[in-house]
Amino acid sequence: MQQIDHELHTDQVLLQQLSQNDQAAFTAIYERYWKSLFREAMNVLRSQKEAEDCVQELFVSIWNRRQSLSITSLKAYLNTAIRYQCIDRIEKDMIRGGYLDDFITYLEAHQTSMPSIEEELYARELAANIDQVMDKMPDKMREVFRLSRQEQLTHREIATRLQISEETVKKQIYLALKILKSNLGNSSMAMLIMAAFVYK
Repeated sequence: MQQIDHELHTDQVLLQQLSQNDQAAFTAIYERYWKSLFREAMNVLRSQKEAEDCVQELFVSIWNRRQSLSITSLKAYLNTAIRYQCIDRIEKDMIRGGYLDDFITYLEAHQTSMPSIEEELYARELAANIDQVMDKMPDKMREVFRLSRQEQLTHREIATRLQISEETVKKQIYLALKILKSNLGNSSMAMLIMAAFVYK
């Protein structure tokens, strides 16, 4: 029986074969796109291990959902999916306590990108909502979060300026993020990143 050269197939053919549990089709998709997805993840996360993990997690998810996927453009789907995968990882790191470093890294990685008009309008509206929530925070918490979000100061710089401990700074930022998330909804952490990028 003649061996099928999956590398010559279009994305749509590979997706159809993938839905039929064709492991060779899955491998062909992986080999076709993993380098570009890794580069995109590296641009966001600035960590080889984190980027590799995101790409692997994305392809594991694709294999697990192979029979239910409905994709028009595989390339566009993967590019969008890897960005969401990276944002999800950043959000988890924020919750674990590494939020400020990843927050700044994301902003630096996207400082030359151009959001769409819809994204910018949504981000500005969300930023206004963030400001409203911040206005209701205790004075110290609001000031700490403002310095980290708007001036992008380090924990040490904030602690020095406000004459408090770095541990207090970390705790105040963590509590501020929890308040924002509870007030702005489940997707607020990812949108907070975008809002802080657009809304200076």
